[in-house]
Amino acid sequence: MTLILRRNSIQQATGDRVRVFASATSAVELLALGEPDMRWIVGIVLGMLSTTASAEEPAVHAREVDAAISRGLNFLVQDAAAWKAKHNCVSCHHAALVIWAMQEARQSGSKVDEPALAELTRWVAESGDGRTGVPRPDGIPKALNAKAVWFALGLAADPNPAHVSRQGQRLMLQTIVRDQGENGQWFSWPNTRPPIFGNSDESMTALATLALSSASAAEDQTVIAARDKGLRWLAETPSDNDPQSLAVRVILGARLRRPAAEWEPLVRLIKERQQADGGWRQADSMPSDAWATGQALYALAQAGLGSDDLSIERGRASLIKSQRANGSWAMTSRPTKPGDDGADSLIPITGAGSAWAVLGLVRSR
Repeated sequence: MTLILRRNSIQQATGDRVRVFASATSAVELLALGEPDMRWIVGIVLGMLSTTASAEEPAVHAREVDAAISRGLNFLVQDAAAWKAKHNCVSCHHAALVIWAMQEARQSGSKVDEPALAELTRWVAESGDGRTGVPRPDGIPKALNAKAVWFALGLAADPNPAHVSRQGQRLMLQTIVRDQGENGQWFSWPNTRPPIFGNSDESMTALATLALSSASAAEDQTVIAARDKGLRWLAETPSDNDPQSLAVRVILGARLRRPAAEWEPLVRLIKERQQADGGWRQADSMPSDAWATGQALYALAQAGLGSDDLSIERGRASLIKSQRANGSWAMTSRPTKPGDDGADSLIPITGAGSAWAVLGLVRSR
């Protein structure tokens, strides 16, 4: 007698007879049918089928991914409009990241609210150069204006930008270049709230370098020189292993076709950090969330992993399962420094995390 294991079944071949069992339950029924010669393999079969089933559970249909993206886009548009009406504050979380998500979704075939996208883009492009009016912290005269980075990334997502968008992005890039340190890095702003801001120089340097790597940035030699200095600093500096640092390093390395030794090991590290629920987390003390999971999916897809990769499948399944009825994803606000509480309002981080969830689903489908 020969036992043949298939992806979703067991085949018992005895001579010229083949019996197919669709599940472990069917195999166990052999015992009741008086076939003692099968007893010794039932335990092994049960274990193997259990492993196979758990590996296949995360698989999701393309229509489920599309539906989650559509719900997410609807939430982002409504949430951004509500934020703009109430606060009239052009922001990273309710403007730049929303533009980025909508642009990538549109380019991949999703239907987006074109008037809303145009209005958000104009709002960001005409907002200035991305510099804050808050005094720089003591000892860090070139602390990065992270708003300029996020705004530039949002505007750069448009493959055919209008004149006002090109002008706005040019101003943002000039701010980023001015903020660069002599050795090529950008300095984080202490006691600011991650993950949009935070205390990781590496994360800020990777994001700033990514912003300087857009197609439109290639027209300015000053921008190119600053980008190359940032790339050298990243290549020479060991990673702090912050999840955002790893993800953006991978996106940057794959997008610019940097030497594989700089970023391929980080792909493996990102995959190893995937949680039991299929998602990723921003910090060891936190549960999986939409920001970290969307960013990881985006990075893995940028690195060339296909939609059938198990890590991709599990990550997408995690986001689809955790998406709320209104199209958003629940988020937790992080403290600005250890021991402090998160922000009272979860509206900003919910918008930002939901935007990254959409970006991850779009890029990985």
